[in-house]
Amino acid sequence: MANLKAESPLCRRIVSSFIDFLNSVEPGSASDAESLEVAKDCLSEAFKIDPSAASTSGVPKSDSLVEIFTSQTGKNHEIKSDKIHENSRASSTNDTPGVCEDELFGQFFGALEKVHYFRTTSNGDEEQALDRATHLFHNALMEMKKSGRGEIDLKNLADTFKLQGNKAMQSKIYSDAIELYSVAIALCDDNAVYYCNRAAAYTQNNQHTKAIHDCHKAIEIDPNYSKAYSRLGFSYYAQGKYREAIDKGFRKALELDPDNETVRGNIQAAEQKLREAHQRAERGHSSSSWSYSNGGSRSHGPIPSFPGFMANMADSFDISGMMEDISSELPEGVRRINPGDVLPEEIYEAIRSARRELFGEHEGTQDNSNGH
Repeated sequence: MANLKAESPLCRRIVSSFIDFLNSVEPGSASDAESLEVAKDCLSEAFKIDPSAASTSGVPKSDSLVEIFTSQTGKNHEIKSDKIHENSRASSTNDTPGVCEDELFGQFFGALEKVHYFRTTSNGDEEQALDRATHLFHNALMEMKKSGRGEIDLKNLADTFKLQGNKAMQSKIYSDAIELYSVAIALCDDNAVYYCNRAAAYTQNNQHTKAIHDCHKAIEIDPNYSKAYSRLGFSYYAQGKYREAIDKGFRKALELDPDNETVRGNIQAAEQKLREAHQRAERGHSSSSWSYSNGGSRSHGPIPSFPGFMANMADSFDISGMMEDISSELPEGVRRINPGDVLPEEIYEAIRSARRELFGEHEGTQDNSNGH
């Protein structure tokens, strides 16, 4: 059986059960009582367990060592588990090659420990993660036996978790699929299919960055795995990175699998997205150029109107002042026009015409924009 770390949930659970057992033992003498206390203190310190809380530390009742060994004791007080273990080994050697279930269980938990499975729960409850892992193991083991897959070992157990992940994908339970594929990877981390399948689950769960990472891992394991390149392209496409989808994913997938019409269609879809983006950029450039050639404004909308601006400007048009300024610039010998002088009709007509051109004034019109 694989060695477990002292701080692992499984070790702490076993030690908690043993401390609970020691708490139930009635000492024969004062020296026995002191020895038991020392033993409990040493175990508690080594495994970071509160001995006073061991019996209420969340360890299920089924983990009681007394109940476990009582149920395994025969008529002559021999330990049934020894017989079961021997029979299991004999069965494994003769009928079903591989490791015994106990050893497989230890390897399973050791593999999950390496990937920190028990620290990844949302609420940080290691006991809950331990119960969940135990349930997953027994469920997969039962399915593996029913399928008659052959040897009971980590490789076949990992493949069983992969198949369960596929079923979760078909049922669109993507979070469960991710967990099952992750367990398969923990048991067998050199299988490109497991990473590629988890990438598909990540993509369906809108976790595209993680999907891309898994695709690269699958390609690292098997550089000629066309499906990994195809899913890499799909993940980039989902992020809106159409050029990367083509260059890093779909094109290589098509090279490895030239008859794959799905990949060919994905390339066409990504190219269409690139053309649409180029056309939008061209329209934006053309509109910007037109704006600069018509006054330099960056705004594409109409020039805003300012009500009353032109009318106020017309009202401030001082004819007398203007004529005085003009007269002051006339050379000597030319008649000057002073304030109060009566101007010829031709000059007044010329000024009125200028006002009409500048301010759009029309005789006989009124501003009725205020309504009733």
